[in-house]
Amino acid sequence: MRPGAILVVGEAIGDFIPRDAEGRRYEAVLGGSGFNAALALARFGAHPAYAAALSADALGRRFRAALAAEGIDTALIRDSARPTAVAIVSPLGPDGVPEFALHLDRTAHDEPEGTPRAMPAGFVHLHAASFGATIGPSGDATGDLAASARTGGATISYDINIRATVLPERDRARALIEARIAQADIVKASLDDIAWLHPGEPAEAVAKRWRNLGARLVLVTRGSEGAIGYGAGEPLVATVPSVVVADTVGAGDTFIGGVLAVLAARGRLGRGFSEASREVLRDALAFACAVAADSCTRPGCDPPRRLAT
Repeated sequence: MRPGAILVVGEAIGDFIPRDAEGRRYEAVLGGSGFNAALALARFGAHPAYAAALSADALGRRFRAALAAEGIDTALIRDSARPTAVAIVSPLGPDGVPEFALHLDRTAHDEPEGTPRAMPAGFVHLHAASFGATIGPSGDATGDLAASARTGGATISYDINIRATVLPERDRARALIEARIAQADIVKASLDDIAWLHPGEPAEAVAKRWRNLGARLVLVTRGSEGAIGYGAGEPLVATVPSVVVADTVGAGDTFIGGVLAVLAARGRLGRGFSEASREVLRDALAFACAVAADSCTRPGCDPPRRLAT
């Protein structure tokens, strides 16, 4: 186990992305918030391990090959005889924002043993991503895993990443998400996530509520307007460079990977997180905005290879 290793849990999904405006031609690309975050961390010089159940089908084999090619630790991968979960992405509008039709039933995503329930030794941080860390067998296991991580002194981040079509009704979903927020040190959400969870409420008010639940740093991404970090003291604001957007698939996963990679490079995950200065956090947000914007210039989640320092 490398020093500063980060364990990532959350879904691996085969994204079928349209390659023309009418949706007549699609390409299958590797995605899912957990997989994307692990990919970003590896490309930014961090040391991630990915824990999930992966199918033996063609997409599952592609996931395994990609993880190995990126140097991501796969020791915690579990085999599944079920097919890979897929998402059909709608043809993109002018803003490049996708809509996902998720197909999860009876897939590898539903394997009850796909997510470990105890934090393995040697990790300083746990990153829990999206609905894969919130609902179903993997969500239940993630709750136990987060409790184990906290007991062992690891820090925890949680990317809410709302996918309303696979969540229960809003009040129940909110309760599940808040339970995970209460376990996390770092919480990441987009303005769309906040609008779905708390319609009509300002992001700053919601961030304050989440900090009262226990989160020490709440990161709110705002698309082309950058991101804001709510922690101790005044909010931290980061801008995003202007780019020509191909699509925004995986931008949020690239963003949180960038934040965590900088914190890891500075020794500010795990027990060191309490010593993270405003300068370090500001640098982390700036790096994260830059790499997320870069990824948006290419189709699918394709983080740049840029070392965090």
